[in-house]
Amino acid sequence: MDSKDGASPNDVDRTFRFFLASRAFRSVGLIFVTLAIPLYLFALRYSLITIGLIYFVIISFNVALVLLLGAFGDRVGYKKALIVGEFFPLAALILLALSTNIYYVITAAIIGGVAGVAGGMRGTFSPGSTALIVSNWHGEKDRVNRFGKITAVGSAASIFGALLLSFHGFLSDYISSVYAFRLFFGVSAFFVFLSLISLFFVKEVRRPKKTTRIMKKSSFKYSFRVIIANIVNGFGLGIALPLLPLWFSVSYGVNTTLIGYLYMVSYASTSIGGYIASRSAYSEKFSALNTASYTRSFMGIALVGIALSPFFAIAGAIFVVRSLIAGIGSPSRSAVNLRGVDTQDYGTASSAIGVANRLSLTSSGLSGYLMDVSLPSPMFLGGIMQIFGGLLYLRILKPKNVNARGIKQGGRLHHRSR
Repeated sequence: MDSKDGASPNDVDRTFRFFLASRAFRSVGLIFVTLAIPLYLFALRYSLITIGLIYFVIISFNVALVLLLGAFGDRVGYKKALIVGEFFPLAALILLALSTNIYYVITAAIIGGVAGVAGGMRGTFSPGSTALIVSNWHGEKDRVNRFGKITAVGSAASIFGALLLSFHGFLSDYISSVYAFRLFFGVSAFFVFLSLISLFFVKEVRRPKKTTRIMKKSSFKYSFRVIIANIVNGFGLGIALPLLPLWFSVSYGVNTTLIGYLYMVSYASTSIGGYIASRSAYSEKFSALNTASYTRSFMGIALVGIALSPFFAIAGAIFVVRSLIAGIGSPSRSAVNLRGVDTQDYGTASSAIGVANRLSLTSSGLSGYLMDVSLPSPMFLGGIMQIFGGLLYLRILKPKNVNARGIKQGGRLHHRSR
């Protein structure tokens, strides 16, 4: 697949380390801003209602941007889409570091797309990243291996993003909280800048010529099935995870320092899970679809366990185990999500799937209400939906006449019976 614009497989393999570096730098900056921005807005004395409205606009803008960058990548290359997309958080962090002007802060929050779940993979994936990996490596096990390495590196780097928030608390004893936030926004901007520079050294195989305005019918049908399964899962995650730090605080009376330490351990656990996924991808018994489905359901079981836990130590331990499972399953889901998509549609399809995931997270608006009614209910309901989402994922995406190990059944036997 070489061309005047494409790279050889050796070049693609050789420059993968630059992509890993980009994901590590990006994770440090993005994890900090994701954890910090609601606290920063509150420190600037924005009301909770105003902050909620800002987050709604952030999600809306981010949905449009993801779709545009996905289609852009299909036509000109995913590397270029990644580079263009990296300018948005970089510009946002620079604005946040330079000014507390209300218009600059809100503009920065919107264009930076800083809303989301502050999980270990928050900074790892951006518009074009999944499509780039699937386009550069054609074997599903090779893809899972690469996604596993990205997950491991990005999640490990997320620990340092959480540490920046801890340093903010220390620095706030000497300067104002607002100025401490601005200082670390500047530090985060530097890390995102390093991510941008690293992307220029990444090589990409030539993209096939785009022959449709949006995507092929076959690609749409497969993507639609993935979206249906992911919406159920995303709705459950939206109820359970965005307010999880607050839930820990209210349920067990623990302080933010202890919660911050828990998140750092969870990021390390996700990193280990990504490493396990990268190593196990070439096992003879490995099935990407089964791994993607069952790990998602086990993550839902963990949420139910957290809901029923009488002590913070037990809930925290379950959360860490859940993060490990997330790291193991995410690489397989990234590969399976584009398994049935045509090569010219990777960007558009991955963006459409990403948009569906983001939109389903708007269910987080129910979380506060559910907490007010019954504290365990967000975790319990979210967990039940994720269990169902994992089983639905397997049911919808499993090819016909294929058993649990991915082996076709009935072909030769049916032929003989005729």
